[in-house]
Amino acid sequence: MKVADLNDLHDIPVSFTLGSFDGFHLGHAALIKALKSECQKKSTSSLVISFYPHPRQVVDTDYDLRLLNGKEEKIRLLEAGGIDYIHFINFTTSFSTTNYREFYKSYIFANLKIRSIVAGENHGFGKGRQGNSTLLSDICAENSVDLITVPPVFYLNAHVSSTRIRHCIEDGNIADANKMLGYRYSLSGRVEKGRGIGNDLGFRTANISLKNSKKAVPKNGVYITRVLMDGREFGSVSNIGFSPTINAREPELKLETHIFDFKEDIYGKVITVYFLQMIREEKKFSSFEELKKSVVNDAETAKLHLENNRAPL
Repeated sequence: MKVADLNDLHDIPVSFTLGSFDGFHLGHAALIKALKSECQKKSTSSLVISFYPHPRQVVDTDYDLRLLNGKEEKIRLLEAGGIDYIHFINFTTSFSTTNYREFYKSYIFANLKIRSIVAGENHGFGKGRQGNSTLLSDICAENSVDLITVPPVFYLNAHVSSTRIRHCIEDGNIADANKMLGYRYSLSGRVEKGRGIGNDLGFRTANISLKNSKKAVPKNGVYITRVLMDGREFGSVSNIGFSPTINAREPELKLETHIFDFKEDIYGKVITVYFLQMIREEKKFSSFEELKKSVVNDAETAKLHLENNRAPL
């Protein structure tokens, strides 16, 4: 897959879909499946047009939007989905005021050889998301372009959406979030030196600061996880929080991961932690011994789950 400018695509017949694609969930996967099918019928290349930064980060600066995917992660997911090209629109305050008709006239049809457009039934576009599937159908008819609409995907009797997944993650409901994503939610970061508390507990941890995380952070608590490092994957148990039993004041939010059967020095390395299921919420224990006992129980719970569920998802 190629990250392309419009100039790269000017002479290439394409079918495309448009959206933020934050999270690249099952609903997005349905769009991509329909797009690839349409490309095969029309003998066109597949194109995804997305935005960077996320539109809500530009038009709603008072809202602290936490993303489900970073830009590079989104590219990898779309590439794995078999997309030929992705084009990122630089979403600015000025661009956000573009009328939906003007967007398609001046930005899309003026620059691309469009054969088909694939869109969700609830697709919104243009200034204030005033454009919808009905209006897009009119625009396509005017330009002799086929419009393929894709119905929403449901999970537990409700639409799959990035907002719903984000809420699940922030509530600690990782299992349902992963089901709607179709893959394991993850956080990545560089391993930092901690205060050695894990060693005192008998569980050495790889620590990642979450203070400046741009991604949605799961609810504070203990999770069954897996760790990817240098192309290798290991079972693990992770804690997100402020270590209230240890820290007295102004602690920094951290992801602390104990990797099972692992003794290598990985300070300074970038690791990816995949979240599978929450074990319990964060708790302040009355003593260090009580904390140590709980850590042992958490590790045993995680190991048992990983042994009984060897599949990635």
